Amino acid sequence: MEKSKDENVENKNKNIWKNSRRRISLQVVIFVMIMAGFYLISISMKTVLLQLMWNQRYSDCETLLQENAKNLEYLINDINSETEGTSKTFHGMNTLAYSLSARVMIVDTDYRVAYDSFRLLKDTYIMNNDIYEIMKGDRDERLVREQSYIEYMFPVVNREGYIDDVAVIAVSLESMKNERGYLSYRANILICIFMVIGVLTAFFISYMAVRDTRKIKSQLVNMKDGFLGQISSDGLWREAGSVVDNMNGIFAKSQLLEESRQEFVSNVSHELKTPITSMKVLSESILMQDNVPVEMYREFMNDIVLEIDREAQIISDLLTLVKTDKGSDSLNIERVDINELMEVILKRLTPLAEKRSIEITFESFREVEADIDKVKFTLAISNLIENGIKYNVDGGWIRVSLNADHKNLYIKVVDSGVGIPEDCVEHIFERFYRVDKARSRDTGGTGLGLAISKNIIVMHKGIINVYSEPGKGTTFTVRVPMNYVK
Repeated sequence: MEKSKDENVENKNKNIWKNSRRRISLQVVIFVMIMAGFYLISISMKTVLLQLMWNQRYSDCETLLQENAKNLEYLINDINSETEGTSKTFHGMNTLAYSLSARVMIVDTDYRVAYDSFRLLKDTYIMNNDIYEIMKGDRDERLVREQSYIEYMFPVVNREGYIDDVAVIAVSLESMKNERGYLSYRANILICIFMVIGVLTAFFISYMAVRDTRKIKSQLVNMKDGFLGQISSDGLWREAGSVVDNMNGIFAKSQLLEESRQEFVSNVSHELKTPITSMKVLSESILMQDNVPVEMYREFMNDIVLEIDREAQIISDLLTLVKTDKGSDSLNIERVDINELMEVILKRLTPLAEKRSIEITFESFREVEADIDKVKFTLAISNLIENGIKYNVDGGWIRVSLNADHKNLYIKVVDSGVGIPEDCVEHIFERFYRVDKARSRDTGGTGLGLAISKNIIVMHKGIINVYSEPGKGTTFTVRVPMNYVK
């Protein structure tokens, strides 16, 4: 059996280890996300800046062409006004084309290339739809932007206001492409430097992000090995501190539960051992005597029977307590008439009260129905009333009342008993706790009745409170929802 348990624990630990290996490290995730952010930002900045620079160069080139178009128009008009010797004017046009690093062509009204700074199409005829529209006056100008060049066409208007020619200025963008390639190369170098900085930054941020988690983990590992205690909340992040505070609260509550469990085990051992010890003492007393009268045998056997009954009662209450500890899943909920249930409980307990001349009265303010576990709820209320009988004075009284609102039912049990000292009130729902141990044993109490009652009320999502003053009696109030919601 022990081997089987050890194997189960070992298999469970292996599964936990396998699952932990399949999980992704938070530090790795943070590192990758930061690096991805650095990379995307750097690539986006490079793309945007190069595109802006390229667009600006386009714009500057277009502006330069448009600004020099007027000078070219003056030169062309001079050519048209001269009758001979135009070499000087052509020299000026060649100078203008060279200064712009551009190709200049002049197309006359016959669509013949009258001038070409590259001397490739001179005296050839050219038909172009844009040139045709400009020559006819249907278009003022035409700017063509291509990947490898920019071409600007405009009409040459003479001094009489007529169009004599169409001028074409084309500028190659090869130098700009080379410049863009150089700038892209320099940008890539900057991106590499930026990514190195990003690696260092991402590592630092990811390390700092999980530093508190690693610290908490190391402390939890120590606690798993048996070094129990509070986790240190000194750290960088507020969220980690909040988690640690909550965990410390859980550990403190667990410690209290462990102490309560140990105390409960100790109390159970003591309570179960006491009747057995009494029976052993009684039995040995009879066995050690010779010629014991029958009457003494009867007396001793009667005491032994009482101790057996007491042992059986303790065991019964312990079993009931275990059942109520299972939670609300063990409830058998049904719709019950609470007025009728209270009358049945009081009818069963009235003979017990009459033995001590204790008067029990019941007052119901309205008809009440509620969703409850009839057996368990009966046990809880019976314990409260029976407790009032046991710890009452002879000739005293107990007043029980039932009321309800639109949501909850209310039961109050008031007695004229001996009361509970102020320092004991907060402990009376603890298991095996007794205010007066000698009196409890005399009345047959096990110290579990109120603990059972509270468990049952809590299972029904209710609340039980106690108010007491020594010598003036005790009041128990119970509030339970009438409609049970699982």
